Parts: sequence; structure tokens; C-alpha cells
Amino acid sequence: MVNCERTYLTKLREQGQVDPSATLSRIETLIQQYPYFQALQHLGWQIAEKHAQKQAPSFLASCAVHTKNRLHLIKSPTGEAERVTLARQSRAADQVMSFVDWLHQVDDSLPKETNQERLIDKFIADTPKIDLIKTEKKTVDLTQKQQFDDKSLMTETLAQIYVKQGKFKNAINAYEILALKYPEKSSLFADQIKKIKKE
Repeated sequence: MVNCERTYLTKLREQGQVDPSATLSRIETLIQQYPYFQALQHLGWQIAEKHAQKQAPSFLASCAVHTKNRLHLIKSPTGEAERVTLARQSRAADQVMSFVDWLHQVDDSLPKETNQERLIDKFIADTPKIDLIKTEKKTVDLTQKQQFDDKSLMTETLAQIYVKQGKFKNAINAYEILALKYPEKSSLFADQIKKIKKE
């Protein structure tokens, strides 16, 4: 169901007919508060354009930045018929164009694409992809080659973990390995072994 009440934008449009400069200043303050309000941008441009206000170019630039479809912003000397044809051309998005074709459509001053360039583009589009050739090599389990010695992996932290877990035999064994591995700390490790044996 359509609401027949006058909206705030309708009131602003009517005020723009009576006092365009005051309405445009009000619209400018509203745009500062709501910069992405597309309808407000468009209304300001319409009022400024209709009453030939000096803010018209700035409103047009702002409206062009904040609108999705800029076709309604194009000034057309022939009127609505040209806008309709432009709209139909823009809807012809189903056709696939190369980037160069698109550039030529946008700017006719660019030189036309040569046959050599078209051949290169066709070759790039039609070139088959190169597949990787897979060779059947046996996978090697690298974990089998890596033989770790328990003595090389022993650390003080691991020994302390053994003590906290109550694995006293493992902890004593760890401190003995550490005493051989680090002779400068052997007295410290010997004290740790004595404490574990007391427990």
C-alpha cells in the first residue's frame, strides 16, 4: 500500500520552488550530517540546476560520486529519447568485451585495435593449459631416518615434569643424563637426585 503522506524530501522540494537558496543551505547542512543520503544529494542538484544557483556544479559532482547510476545526471539536448537509448546501451551488459574494446567504447579517440593485437588476444584466449606431469616416485618416510637419542632430548624442564608427575625413576634417570651432559652443573643435579630419593 502506498503512503500518501508528504515526506520530508517532498516538503524540501516544495520549499525549493519558493525559496531555493534557503532550501539549498538547509540541504547542505543535512548532507554534512548524512553524507551518503543519495536522494538528498540528488534533490539538492535538481533544485540548484532548475533555479540556476551557483552551487549546481558542486551538487552535480557530489551527486555523481554518491549515486549508483549516473545516466539521470547527463544533460541531453535531445531530451528523454537520448537518455532512453543510453539506458538501453548500458543494459547491454550481456555482451562480453575485452578491456581494449571497452576502452574504445568509452573513448573513441583511442586508436583502433590492429589485426596483430586481435591475433595475440585470440592466441592467449585459445592457448591450452599446460598440465603438470606427475611422476610416480615412492614416498619416503623421513621419520624412519631420524633416530633420536633419549639422552640428546633430555632437558631440565623434562626432569622437573617427571618429578611433578611422580615418575621418580624417570626423573632420577633424567638428572643422571643431565649430569653427564653438563658436567659444570653436576653438583646441582646430584642435589636434585638426593631430594627425589628422600621423597
